[in-house]
This record gives sequence, structure tokens and C-alpha cells, in this order.
Amino acid sequence: MSIVPVDRETLLRNLGKSGLLSKRKLRLVVEKLGHLQSAREIAKALASWKLVTKFQAKMLLLGRKSGFHVGPYRILDELGHGGMGYVYKATHLTMKRIVALKVLSPQTIATEKAQAMFKREIRAAAQLNHANIAMAYDASTADGQHYLAMEYVNGPNLDQYVAKHGALPVGLACEIIFQAAGGLQHAHEKGVIHRDIKPANLLVQTEPGGTTAQVKILDFGLARLRQADDNARGAASGEPNTIMGTPDFLSPEQTKDLHNADIRSDLYSLGCTFYFLLTGQVPFPGGNVVHKLNRHDREFARSIEELRPEVPKAVAKIVRKLMAKNPDDRCQTPNQLMDALAPHATPGALDWPTEEDRSSSSKAEPVTKVLTAIEKGVILNEPTAEAADRDSILEWIDLNRRQSDKHRRAVISSIAAVCAVVGLGATGLATLMPKMPPRKARLMWTFNTLLLLARRTASPDRWAPELLVS
Repeated sequence: MSIVPVDRETLLRNLGKSGLLSKRKLRLVVEKLGHLQSAREIAKALASWKLVTKFQAKMLLLGRKSGFHVGPYRILDELGHGGMGYVYKATHLTMKRIVALKVLSPQTIATEKAQAMFKREIRAAAQLNHANIAMAYDASTADGQHYLAMEYVNGPNLDQYVAKHGALPVGLACEIIFQAAGGLQHAHEKGVIHRDIKPANLLVQTEPGGTTAQVKILDFGLARLRQADDNARGAASGEPNTIMGTPDFLSPEQTKDLHNADIRSDLYSLGCTFYFLLTGQVPFPGGNVVHKLNRHDREFARSIEELRPEVPKAVAKIVRKLMAKNPDDRCQTPNQLMDALAPHATPGALDWPTEEDRSSSSKAEPVTKVLTAIEKGVILNEPTAEAADRDSILEWIDLNRRQSDKHRRAVISSIAAVCAVVGLGATGLATLMPKMPPRKARLMWTFNTLLLLARRTASPDRWAPELLVS
């Protein structure tokens, strides 16, 4: 999207109203950036010094002066959006914890029934505490906005990963499904059914310094809320009990009686996801929603062995069992699936850069490059919530003073060094020229040395450059 930036005065005025900077920092910004006439350059400076994030800078350029906070959270970046609302990367202002903040659209939570279900389902999701489930931290309402704060996962979802890299190695695909089954088993024991298992709802992260990918299941507690929203829309159009879920991964029974869907329905969807990880395509590609749903109910997907011959027959058999039309013919619990997968699972990491990798490999960007990136909405460096001291505007404000201090220290050190060598130099000169009186030798050596020092001091770029470079 092409940005038509606001003018300089509007940007600074909106910055003051945004609540992103303290009054002291805002005053310093206005004072030190007063010579800049371009709103883009001011936005670039704010972002490069990490007083605001790239996303916040872009919003300020677009003329936004509010919407940077939701309840106790400050918005850092937009992670995605869909029919239920927006997902942001945010930080809790008091706890300084980074979260994935889901802000629900007004349509999703429009009715009292939907709001009651939201609270009930979030309470259910809050009971889930498992390494393979993204934890729900907080849910509330602020200024009429319903939000859910969840664990932030630094990694791609499997839909993104396969789109970029293709099908996964067999052992790693088995490991990922094994871990997802572990999360589903925990939810099953708590009486919670997901109802929308798909690659986009499985995030994978690798801890810094780690070598094993960890799966995190998203959106527990929101599936029934989506169902309520869809049913409300269907009732308004005369079509009650609208089908809920993603057609490419929806179990046959969910198209008939979604209220009776149980853990085996989630296992069918997990089987379709497994198929996708091994082949790089959905079980029934092409066609519209109705065609896909009919094929899930009546047809069998193309065999994995045909699409990818190197997949062991035992693994392909597990996928077919998960995708059985009759729930009684599938694995009955995630534990059964884990037992079947254990011999084939191979832990490993995904080839996906972490925030730490991006941060360590990135350097300060040229003004023109950052401005262009802000215009295009590109995040050059991963944003942080607060300004790091070494990158902040406060350090930049003192740049001239610090350079003068370094220059002065360099000169003093040099004079001290000269004084130290005067005696040695004079003694050496007297030795080389024995007929010259010692006092005259010392005076001549000192005069020449101080003359050299004066010349060097007049040209600081030629003097001790290693001491003057910031």
C-alpha cells in the first residue's frame, strides 16, 4: 500500500497524542528534530532509535494518533488478521511481557450470547497448561474492544513454512504431529475440543541455541466462538447451523452435526494436516467449499505413496487411519496416535530465522533505505518495546559532547605520552650528538614534539582515529 504521509506538524502533534513517548522524550524529539522538514525523516529517526517500532512509525505517517494501546497493552506490530479480528504483537506495559494480542471484531462479539460464550470458552482455554499449547494469559474488554492475550511464539505456522520450503522431511513431520497430538491429549483430558485444527493453527518455534522445533497449538477456546458467530449469521439469512471450520481440513461429521464432534474429529483434521506436511498439498485440492466437503465425506485422498514414494508405508498407513470416514475407524485418542508415531518421529529444527538471528545480523540502516521500507510497510529490524540506551535519541543528543570528550581525552593522553618520552628522547639525542649541551637537547626535543602535537590537534581526523570513531 502506498503511503501518503502527513506533514511534519501533524506527525509531531499526533505523536504527542499517541502516548508512545513520555513528555520528556517528546520534548527532546521536538527540540532535536526541529530542523527536519520531512515527516518521513522524523518517522525514520524515531524508528531507527527505537523510540517507536517500524509499525508505529508507519501508523503515525498514515495520520494515526490513537489505537496504539489496548487496555494495559502497547501494540508493537501487526501479525495478521482474519474474520474474527486482528492479531498484534504487543507488550504488557507493567509486566513487560511480549504477547500475541487478539482483538476481536465487533461482529464476532456482537450479541450477548457471543460475549457470554467468549468468557466461558476463554475460561476453558485458561485451564490448558501444556508445552504444545499456546497459553492464554488474559482476556478482557477495554473501550468496547474484546481482546485475548496469548503466548507469543517466535516462529512460523506450518502453512507459511510449507508454502516457502515445501513438504517436510518425514521424520520431522512425524515429530510435529506427535507433539500436536500431545497437546490435543491434554485438551481432551480437560474436556476441550479444538474444532479447527489446521496447519495455520500450528506454530513452530526453536528456542535460542536449541536444535529441536516445538509445536504450539493456537486458538483453543475460539472455535466455538466462531461457531456462534457463524450460526448467528446463518440464522439471519435463514440458514441455521452454518458449517464451522476450514474446508480443507474439516472432518465429515462436522458437516453434519458439529455439536457432536469429539476428539476424533480433531484427529481427522490433524490427519489432513499430516497429509499436507508430507505432500505439500491439501487432501482434496481444487473446487469450491461444497465440493471439498462432499469429497471429505465420500472420496479418499490421493495416496501419499503415489505423491511421495519415499514415505514409509507404515507412516502412510497412519495418515489413512486418521482420515478414515467413520470416526470409529480412526485412532480413538491422541495417545494412540502418539504410540503409533513414536518409532518414526525424528526431532529437528525448521530452517526459519529467529528474531535473535535477525537482530544479530542486522545493522543500522541508511536513511533512504529505512524511509523506503517504512513506505512499503517492511520491518527492517525487529521492533522492540523500549529504546535501548545505545540506540536511543538520548545517546544521539549527546553525540557532539561525547565526541568532544573523546577528542579532549585523546589530546590529554597524547600530551602525557609526550611528557613521558621527552626525557628519553632528549637523552637519546644527547647520546647521538655528544657535543650538544644536555639542556639544549631537551629544549629542542620538546619544541619539535609540541609542534607536531599542535599540527595533529588542528587536524583531529588525522589524530588517533581509533579513539575518535564512535
